Amino acid sequence: KTEFLQGALQSMSMTVDEVQYALANLKNDSISIAEKLECLDIIRDNIDDIDAANSFVKVGGITTLLEYIKTPNRDLRPQSIYIVAEMAQNNEFCQNYFLNEKLIPVLTSTMNDTDVDLARGSIYAVSSLVQNFPAGLKEFLRTNGVQQILSCLSSKHSSVYIKAAFLIATLSSNENSFRDLVNKQNAAQILLSNLEAKDEYDDKLEATLYALSALSLNSKWKITPTEQKASAAILKQIINNKDLSDTCEVSSYEEMLLLIINSSH
Repeated sequence: KTEFLQGALQSMSMTVDEVQYALANLKNDSISIAEKLECLDIIRDNIDDIDAANSFVKVGGITTLLEYIKTPNRDLRPQSIYIVAEMAQNNEFCQNYFLNEKLIPVLTSTMNDTDVDLARGSIYAVSSLVQNFPAGLKEFLRTNGVQQILSCLSSKHSSVYIKAAFLIATLSSNENSFRDLVNKQNAAQILLSNLEAKDEYDDKLEATLYALSALSLNSKWKITPTEQKASAAILKQIINNKDLSDTCEVSSYEEMLLLIINSSH
């Protein structure tokens, strides 16, 4: 037991030293971008629990990262945003801190950036800052969040589309007001235009079906008869595909199919 405790204490000490070293180098203008990226990697690896994240904020460690995000720095910005995303996840203290730092409007504006890593990281960070945090969601909606997340569904990068679709699905499942807002903006119509029948499991298809399923709750969609017919045909192919049945919750999409067929327009 003594050896175990000594090892744990030594590990904690090394972690603190690593983070302090990384922070010091981030403030050093004489080191290269590559070296600063390594420092960000060290920080990201060591703030994976709530206590560590909160301590990092309290000692002022986040200040330099916020500068990279807000300035912005194209090289260091994405990784800094990923760190914010992981710090804020299910962490009300950090969520409040970043809300007060006016970070949500900044992240909302970069959700559909041409830099795919920046866009993907921004959606991830927004997700962490608004889920289970009403004040964050309110700020997101205030800063044109619905329009921005829907614009991500037109991204040429499938990874951006997938993250956006999953965020829409999660928020729509948990927040009726959000679901109503995105439905008024024809979110279902946009998602249906991305619906494709596949022979095997596909991440984009899963994200699309998940989002449509969430949006179908207690809702009717304004889609044309042509869109109804085309969507119903694709959904029937998906539902009847045995290979997909093993990887997707197909039964939950049957009600959605009926909704599309019977939906008013």
